[in-house]
Amino acid sequence: MFKRSLLWVLMVCLLFQVVIVPCANAETAYDDVKGHWASEQIQFLTERGIYKGNGTRHFYPDKPITRGEALVLANRVFEAVYGPLAAPEQKAYLDYRYPLRKEIEAMTANLQVLLDVQTGFVNEYRPGDKILYYLHLVSQGQLMKTPQKELVDWWVPTQFLQYPLSREEASMIFFHLLAPYKLRTMNAKSQDVASFFAGYQGWKQPSYYPDTASPYAGAIREFHLFNETRLFNPYKNMTRAEFATVLKRLYDFYTEDAAKQFRESQNRQQTAVNMLLTAANYAHQTKNEKWLDAYLSKSAQESIDKIGVPLHDYRVTLTLRKDDTDKNKLWVTAAYVDSKVGKYELEYLLEPDDGNPFGRKVMSINIIHK
Repeated sequence: MFKRSLLWVLMVCLLFQVVIVPCANAETAYDDVKGHWASEQIQFLTERGIYKGNGTRHFYPDKPITRGEALVLANRVFEAVYGPLAAPEQKAYLDYRYPLRKEIEAMTANLQVLLDVQTGFVNEYRPGDKILYYLHLVSQGQLMKTPQKELVDWWVPTQFLQYPLSREEASMIFFHLLAPYKLRTMNAKSQDVASFFAGYQGWKQPSYYPDTASPYAGAIREFHLFNETRLFNPYKNMTRAEFATVLKRLYDFYTEDAAKQFRESQNRQQTAVNMLLTAANYAHQTKNEKWLDAYLSKSAQESIDKIGVPLHDYRVTLTLRKDDTDKNKLWVTAAYVDSKVGKYELEYLLEPDDGNPFGRKVMSINIIHK
């Protein structure tokens, strides 16, 4: 028994290196993916820094993906497309010894801001916390649904995060990651968000698949992450190659969705601008040059440094106006209140640019009232 446990720990350590150590190309980083059916997806994700290579040159495509790795990699896909949106917050219920803990905490922070921006208001509901809560329930042999009595004192240990990820667990994770996009189409109010999640987490929504009562997989069919089959096989563990395929589809959804937002309704454009400015604001706070350059022109970066006020707060209302003489120019104004500088109003000029997923860049920033 001890030898089997030790062997599993050693295997997990080797697989962790695939997530941690930087590399540039899957074919040069790994010697076990060439000719594999998922080699293109693995290479695509590796080139974008989602997989980071390992010292052994093995990817282990047919080995199981672990629960912790799944959370980290899903967040890396999100940040590879949009950039980080918010600072990670330490979670008491997450084992501090887990090597990738900070990236999971980044996932919960990004997901919270995403939900708030897509719904248009600050939510009390915490989707990232719920993901980990339901993984905790699984570790206790319970179903991933609302229990009769909510637990107050709970945590997710390192050992459990290193166990293989089942397809049903993956569907629960991706449901929460994609729920903000489903809610966006509903023009949801605060009470609607609570009832939306309660319906799925209480398993009151029907399951599309006959081999599971869980509604999560059926809820995300529209995003085409999993292959269309009559049965979902919820208890089957996902391999690293299978998960890479799902991650590539998630990446494609994020990029395709962002690219079309400025061709959609006024509300959709407001949401897209809010996401763009939120990502730019966090890049400015953290001095992340990559994402600053993606979202702000050099002139705009110089302007915000001179103005001396916070760049953006996603909780404000944005006003959009097309330029009278150039249809490619979009003017955005927003009124802010900051505890240090008081009230002020900023005006942003956005123009087409292919340097970020939205296809728009902030070219200038002006303060019009302080």
